[in-house]
Amino acid sequence: MASIADIPARVAASVPAALWARRIAREPLTHFLIIGALLFAGLQAVRALERPTVRIDEQEFNQLVTYWELQSGRPPNRAELAAILRDRVDEELLAREAQRLGLDKDDMIIRRRLAQKMSFASEDVGAIAEPDEATLRAAYQRSQAQYATPAHIGLRQVFFTGDRGADAARAAASAALARAKTGETPASDPFLLPLTYADASLDDLIRDYGPAYAKAVQTAPLGAWVGPVPSAYGFHLVQVQSREGAAVAPFETVRGDVREAWMAERRAANNAAFLDQLRKRYRVVVAGQTP
Repeated sequence: MASIADIPARVAASVPAALWARRIAREPLTHFLIIGALLFAGLQAVRALERPTVRIDEQEFNQLVTYWELQSGRPPNRAELAAILRDRVDEELLAREAQRLGLDKDDMIIRRRLAQKMSFASEDVGAIAEPDEATLRAAYQRSQAQYATPAHIGLRQVFFTGDRGADAARAAASAALARAKTGETPASDPFLLPLTYADASLDDLIRDYGPAYAKAVQTAPLGAWVGPVPSAYGFHLVQVQSREGAAVAPFETVRGDVREAWMAERRAANNAAFLDQLRKRYRVVVAGQTP
């Protein structure tokens, strides 16, 4: 005689397997598990196929070739071109891997380079309209000193070294001056600096010989030998052969320079405005300093 415990087993045995399958297929949990499995498998397949891409567009390719031509003076051959591209790709791969590993963090050189690139980018954030003629002429008037050519002097000199003693050098120079006034060309002691100048500026002469020398050259009559003129090296006889005063270049000859200077001012203004906006977005805390 069958017990009550045997009833579930008999009922289960009497239900066809297909009916159980249909019941399981209608269960929401079954649908969820199947869809999840399919999504997981698809995601794994996509990840297996996906690889980060390094792209070198036509513009960058041409830049690489042009730079190589400038360095070598000729176009690259096929093997050299392959090497150029391989080096560029390797550089990109190493840079990306370094970033992935965080090697760019807390590196002063990289930080400065990034700041420099951001600064360059910010200079062009605002569109800079091409300046008109009146704007350029006004800029030229404000900055005429920037376009002035300094006074230039052409001269020749005879040198008497101070190594023989200051008094002996001065006496030798005075004696040579007397001979020079009679038409004789005195002989010079050996000297490392030039004995003739075609267009020396006063700044050049002050730097090389000192203010006393430059003053004597400024006041010397053209074509006449003067001296003895002192310097840190000894004494000199000087004959000024030409003298041209300072002059401001005409606007027409420096128009391009004026435009470049004006554009540089606008870019600097853009950069300053960009930094002002950044400062408002950040709170700066310096250790040991009161904000």
